Amino acid sequence: MTNRQHAVSLGALGLLALALTACGAGPGPTGASEQDGVPPLNASTAGTGEEGLPPLNADGSAPSEEMSLEEAAPFLEAQGYAPAGDDLGGYTVGHLPDDVAGTPYDQDSTALARAQDQVVPDLHEVERSWLADTVQVDHLVDDAGRVMSEREAVAVSDLYVSVMRRDDLTDIDAYYEVMGVDLDEEFSDAPARELPDGNGHYNGSTALFSPEPGVVVRVMYVDDAYWDELYATDDLTAEGDPGEVLRIVEGITPS
Repeated sequence: MTNRQHAVSLGALGLLALALTACGAGPGPTGASEQDGVPPLNASTAGTGEEGLPPLNADGSAPSEEMSLEEAAPFLEAQGYAPAGDDLGGYTVGHLPDDVAGTPYDQDSTALARAQDQVVPDLHEVERSWLADTVQVDHLVDDAGRVMSEREAVAVSDLYVSVMRRDDLTDIDAYYEVMGVDLDEEFSDAPARELPDGNGHYNGSTALFSPEPGVVVRVMYVDDAYWDELYATDDLTAEGDPGEVLRIVEGITPS
């Protein structure tokens, strides 16, 4: 699986962030310097002294290490990941594409905020991803280009499914209004189509739908074939696999 980091938001800015990460752009928010008063996001301390830190890679990217899921467990746990059960925020993911393999992990943003004594968001979101047997663990790099002792796991998956809950998400139109986004922003890589039951939209990589009042589900299916198609264009567009995305959506049912 190609090591392409997942952006939390999948609108135009999210896809641009994914593209820049895959092209080897410099450190993002997780690379902020603690001297600037900005703590590293989703990071845990590796316990290595500053003098023992590895240098930057020749291309300027952060030094990294491949670890088994067991070895990377402390980093994944610090980032809010836990092995998944059958239930995902009250729903079950019943269909997986043939190329989606690995161990399912859930990340609960609300639980993570509480654990880190941060402001708990009013949007409760739980996201599932399917991780390979080994994951990449990167050192963080501060704004001055210095390698930091803190490290984070790069939790890459071909498929992400998120269940979002908030009282005012009464339907999919309410989601767009509350979040201040429109179809073009959420589906920037290809035009959106309406789902057969009319409760949301989808294209070849993404689906957004409201299965019941107060709940919105997001699907992101981005396998290597999708990325190859995306980066073959100048405008970051890709048809993807709408049929497969629709099958994933139709397989998501209440637990």
